Amino acid sequence: MLRYLRSGLVLCLVAGAAVSPTTASAAPTQVSTILDQLVVTAETTAPAYDRDLFPHWSDLDHDGCDTRAELLIATSSVPVTHSSGCTVATGQWTSVYDGQVWTAAGDVDIDHLVPLEEAWGSGASRWTTPQREAYANDLEYAGTLTVMTDNLNQSKGSQDVAQWLPPAQVCQYLTNWAVTKWRWNLTVDPAEAATLTDELTGTCGNPTVELPARAAVPAPPTGTSPFNDVATTHPFAGEIAWLAASGVTTGYADGGFHPGALINRDAFAAFLYRYTHHGANPPACTQQWFTDVPINHPFCGQITWLAGTGITTGYSDGTFRPSQPIARDAIAVMLQRYRDTAAPTNATCNTGAFTDIAGNPFCAAITWLATTGITTGYPDGTFRPSTGVTREAFAAFLYRYDRAFGPSDPPIVVTPPTPPTPPTPPGPPANPGNTKNCGDFATWSAAQAWFNLYYPYYGDVAQLDSDNDLIACESLPGAP
Repeated sequence: MLRYLRSGLVLCLVAGAAVSPTTASAAPTQVSTILDQLVVTAETTAPAYDRDLFPHWSDLDHDGCDTRAELLIATSSVPVTHSSGCTVATGQWTSVYDGQVWTAAGDVDIDHLVPLEEAWGSGASRWTTPQREAYANDLEYAGTLTVMTDNLNQSKGSQDVAQWLPPAQVCQYLTNWAVTKWRWNLTVDPAEAATLTDELTGTCGNPTVELPARAAVPAPPTGTSPFNDVATTHPFAGEIAWLAASGVTTGYADGGFHPGALINRDAFAAFLYRYTHHGANPPACTQQWFTDVPINHPFCGQITWLAGTGITTGYSDGTFRPSQPIARDAIAVMLQRYRDTAAPTNATCNTGAFTDIAGNPFCAAITWLATTGITTGYPDGTFRPSTGVTREAFAAFLYRYDRAFGPSDPPIVVTPPTPPTPPTPPGPPANPGNTKNCGDFATWSAAQAWFNLYYPYYGDVAQLDSDNDLIACESLPGAP
């Protein structure tokens, strides 16, 4: 059974690979040990894969030659020629996995051994764009990129080892595949895991490899979700399992998590409080902070904490709007403010981070969310700041936050100011007795004002309302 071992971040080098960049190596390790450290899970199908999400053939060292040219130059057995600039025209390359030798650069492809689409479904969908660019241009580990006959590469496409194997050097191909997955914290699906285990530990004799450090990308979440509506194949099953194990959520009474349901603002307050307080219940709510969150509201304590820490300021009309779904830009700014309570984020707005955040008041927080890897946005380059956040998406956001920073000490809560004591209302006037007649008043309004002052306490004590219609001295000028 393959499993994931939580450990540091790494680069690696496999024995027998075609290119040997200088990278510090660990002691030789049998490939079965690597297989035991891979997470076996179904591949992610959402969000949808787009090749443009992996910037490739970049010039990462800014020497004028892109990754394709760098690899062609490094692997040619004769000096290369160039057609223009650093574009390679000729050389001599051996396509390891079919044994073909080529002299025209146009006859060979640079193959991503683990295809970009395969990497996307195995964990790269959780990465930032710079992390995907690093993967797509990885020259640190020889097994990641390989010179291959173009037709052979096209026949392979994006298939994994359970679907396609080369005509030659199969054991080397499988070994490089396993180490690439290990190096980049990528998962394997059950069929892929079975092929790797059967072939590498059987036919291939459990070869020995040398392992440098892992790449700096998030480790895949692991664990079985306790909820009856989150299957192991759910794209965020690991994050949701982590959310439950961390005490952030217990789900619903029906045993479900309701992953596609939107999170309301009061539920967000409860989730973030539990995350920062390790699942603890909040103190009793004794003071009302927002006009629409009474002290008997089920999440009053968490909402009061959210306001008292400065993580939320509510709305300008004094409301919090607890039952309103929380938007993606609000999530961004609240997570950023929470992080600021431990260490300033110094976030600045980069409108190029997403195509739809220019002019958004929380642009800086959204930019920070992207640069930290907490969000990758949508494949079309948008963030969709006003869109509601589903429970499954929040699980992913908080998991990525935890991987980047971990929970900080709970922020200090500033309690709302005590409202001033209202003045004591005046007591009832002294009973005047039957001391007035209608003739004592110059106008009806003066008689009525006197009547109204004493009637609530003593009734018609001066007998000014002869017909009991609550209108005094109707014979005076001005009476209705």
